[in-house]
Amino acid sequence: MHVPTNTPAALLARLQSRGLSLSAMVDGALQVSPASALDDATRAAIVLHKAALVALLTGADVLADDRHRCRDCYHLQTAGNCAMAAQGRLPGAPRWHTPPKSIPARCHLFCALPE
Repeated sequence: MHVPTNTPAALLARLQSRGLSLSAMVDGALQVSPASALDDATRAAIVLHKAALVALLTGADVLADDRHRCRDCYHLQTAGNCAMAAQGRLPGAPRWHTPPKSIPARCHLFCALPE
């Protein structure tokens, strides 16, 4: 299979058009499925552009992810509780809700900290 290797984006598009799925793993590795469809030239192109491919794949995941960390929210108080929960505006949460600060979560009341 001839796969253009002039840019990482072109390589990714070409692999996808060939029915190959390329995924970035948490440890920074790339997983190709089905691996049996790879030839030496394609494998070499993936190795050559690995860092850029990981960036492309994880960038898309980040943009699609609508979760936020409470530590990045304006409503997190210095005592560690959520001001919106304290006001009764966070359904299902007790008024003294102390959320985990580093775990991504979905919250319709998230308000980014000013820069």
